[in-house]
Amino acid sequence: MAENVTRNAVVIGCGKLGTPLIACLANAGHSVIGIDVNQNLISNLQSGLVTWNEPGLSELLDQGSRKISFQTSYEGAFDSAEISFIIVPTPSTRTGEFSNEYVLDAVSRIGTELSKQHSKKHLVVIVSTVMPGSTEGVIKKTLLDAASASSEEVQICYSPEFIALGTVIKNMQYPDLVLIGQESDSAGQILEDISLSIVKNQPHVSRLTLAEAEIAKIAINSFVTTKISFSNQISEICESTPNTSAVKVLEAIGADSRIGKSYLAPGAGFGGPCFPRDNRAFNKYANNLGLTADLAVATDLVNVRQNDRVVRIVRELVQPGSRILVVGLSYKPDTDVIEESPGLAFVELALNAGYSVDAVDEYVTAKQLGLELDVRKPSEILNSDYDLAVLFVPSMSYAKIPQLLGKETKIVDLWGLWSDPMPESYHRLGNNLVKI
Repeated sequence: MAENVTRNAVVIGCGKLGTPLIACLANAGHSVIGIDVNQNLISNLQSGLVTWNEPGLSELLDQGSRKISFQTSYEGAFDSAEISFIIVPTPSTRTGEFSNEYVLDAVSRIGTELSKQHSKKHLVVIVSTVMPGSTEGVIKKTLLDAASASSEEVQICYSPEFIALGTVIKNMQYPDLVLIGQESDSAGQILEDISLSIVKNQPHVSRLTLAEAEIAKIAINSFVTTKISFSNQISEICESTPNTSAVKVLEAIGADSRIGKSYLAPGAGFGGPCFPRDNRAFNKYANNLGLTADLAVATDLVNVRQNDRVVRIVRELVQPGSRILVVGLSYKPDTDVIEESPGLAFVELALNAGYSVDAVDEYVTAKQLGLELDVRKPSEILNSDYDLAVLFVPSMSYAKIPQLLGKETKIVDLWGLWSDPMPESYHRLGNNLVKI
């Protein structure tokens, strides 16, 4: 049971994960200072303006506004702070590892501020995803070196979030798991208490060593991606087997309690800022140990070939030069994030194959893409003349699109969103029951 204590917290990094964390902490009664070096971002947040789409975030920030302040400087932020959360980018390097550059900068600055306050206990929590060994190694050393004489009063934990953009608030307030890597029981208990004060359910809490938690984070995402690629492998098999549906086969497989139904459905490959890179990092860490994470390698191979697979299906339906509408450019519903987006990868392949391509997306704009691409809102495509439409993002915002297109438009539905009522010229990925 969480101890009912409110604390003074600092969150370093006010981006698409840091700002929701600030809102959730304030909503639970904690006082929070958000720090980010991006002056425009901080100015917007100080004015109550969120410049990206995240359901529920603006409302939650407004509710907790009396408990929240934002600033670009570290100075003064730690005068009364008991705990700080670092949630800055850890971009992937060319080898697949995560860079600690921004984390090290943050802990160095925190340590410098704490060095001005002798004999004051403070807990630093690394939320950013890092390679196993980083927190107890170079991150902790950098923090304690900067903290100098105050280093004996400073502790460190690792506690990554398991969230998806577009559902961040929900994921933070209703997690399946609170993962805590601790260097001591006392540090872990402080973090457990504040973590459980945020949630509105009763999640499982795992208190592990720092390295165990680091391994668990990337291993969990690697396992989820394995289920996605397994599903798409079944989809490939069923699509080549007469009178079979991957949806039905996977429903049967998922009914086995040893497997479960989560992430077991045919669809587009996985993308976004977490799944692909965590899976690759898991294999890279194994390589560093002289091992090979063969499942992670196979998972990535299956995922990468999904876009070529969709292009192959499109070639069977319409000739190069045809007009194609790509429905959904973000990597998932309710976000404008296009990092490793399957839809965007398909656009580039289709353009290279000689097709004329337009897109429809609720949040992504043409300005983001760096491509000569006409990107429309769903309401702007009524009676548009396309030879084929491909659904990449299963958002309900796109549910009525087949009804807006001409009757001759062929449909490639990667998710089954458009199957009821089924258009006349319809191809459901992984389905060999319906022929065009």
